[in-house]
Amino acid sequence: MRTVLSASLAFAAALTGCVGPEAQLPTVTYQGAALAQAPSQEMMAAYYCPRVVSYPLSILACPPFGDVPPASDMVVAFNLQFNVHNPNHFPIPVAEMLAAVTLFPGQSSQPLGTSCVVFCSPDEPTCTGQPGPDSCIAKAGDIRSIEDFSNATADLLVASGVSLLQGQAPSFKMPEVVQDGEAAIEARFAFGADPMLQALEQLASQSVNQLAVGELPTFTIPYRIEGTLWLDVGSLGRVAVGFGPVDGTWTIPTSELVPSL
Repeated sequence: MRTVLSASLAFAAALTGCVGPEAQLPTVTYQGAALAQAPSQEMMAAYYCPRVVSYPLSILACPPFGDVPPASDMVVAFNLQFNVHNPNHFPIPVAEMLAAVTLFPGQSSQPLGTSCVVFCSPDEPTCTGQPGPDSCIAKAGDIRSIEDFSNATADLLVASGVSLLQGQAPSFKMPEVVQDGEAAIEARFAFGADPMLQALEQLASQSVNQLAVGELPTFTIPYRIEGTLWLDVGSLGRVAVGFGPVDGTWTIPTSELVPSL
């Protein structure tokens, strides 16, 4: 699902007191959230079978799935995909990004993870994207800020960086949209292993009958994604552009996804 978003002129004017003729607002198109890394179906079955199938049945049902993988091998990661159009005669950098993901929206248990990323200039090679106290805070009431997600689960969502080229390793180097042009930006986020695996245990519990007879269940993860991009647009200053909320589902695949390198 694609969503076209643009910052309002009123908001830009509020930042600077006027809209300079030399700067124009960019347009951001949110293109979706693609699963980038996940354990295989077999790994999910091996991990959860001894946790949800009761003893002594688990002694017979679980060994065929193989050894229980460590939590560190059960990473689930995804790419948020955007297209940014820059109508200006100068490049514009993407300065900050806020992403919020709700798992199992609409259900009684809705784990929420947030991540605020501050991108770094090329002269900061050791930058990790960590935000400061004033990062990811919007001045407009209709734009999502980090303060809007105070109930988020700690360590559920972790940023890995962004890339401008398909297959490029993500980093925290500030992405820049060329003048009079467009940039396809992929932002990589991963779920913290422990909180994510706890959240998925309810799916495993729903599949206990399949696991008990040696069948591989399908793990379908409903999600809702929303957030904000901040771009530095010349005389307009730092402009915030919101995206979402957008609902979707990820399905843990039958073969292991390999992360992009």
